[in-house]
Amino acid sequence: MTQQLHMRRARADEAPRVMEILEDGKHSIARFGIEQWQHGYPNLEAVERDIAVNACYVAEDADGTLLGSLALLGGIDAEYCRAQVGWLTDNPFEGVGIAPYLAIHRSATAAEALKRGVMGFMFGEAESIARARGLSSIRIDTHPGNIAMRRFLAKQGFTELAPFELTQKGDAETDLTRIAYEKLV
Repeated sequence: MTQQLHMRRARADEAPRVMEILEDGKHSIARFGIEQWQHGYPNLEAVERDIAVNACYVAEDADGTLLGSLALLGGIDAEYCRAQVGWLTDNPFEGVGIAPYLAIHRSATAAEALKRGVMGFMFGEAESIARARGLSSIRIDTHPGNIAMRRFLAKQGFTELAPFELTQKGDAETDLTRIAYEKLV
């Protein structure tokens, strides 16, 4: 299935479909009984912002059906700067220096494409993008209770580093503990 996939930047008119995919992700996470993504985030505004800065990527099949989405952000991630985590790569001070990594946020697979390798394909493409930009790693975080994502990240070769607390609440989540992961590319 993954041989037929293509990853590209999302277009503005695709924001509603990206949001549908993220809603499928929210439903998948809900089965773990955790608050992550259960109170309005991610929302259409976040998707539109990602698209506006060319950070929203989609996976489409040979028919042009969008099956997965992720935000692939360059630059210094403020949450990762504040996190007291032993990162595998340098952690520049917030607002100072150049980040040696890309950060993946807001990743999800459409319900109809689960277990078809979509997210594995997208993470592989993200690694290729990081290498092409001369970066050293990819960072990501997830809730400790998001067992499926934690298993996926281990399978993808990410190193589990440490828990940390998010400092910015974009919605009504009260459990802000996340686990930091990083993969050298």
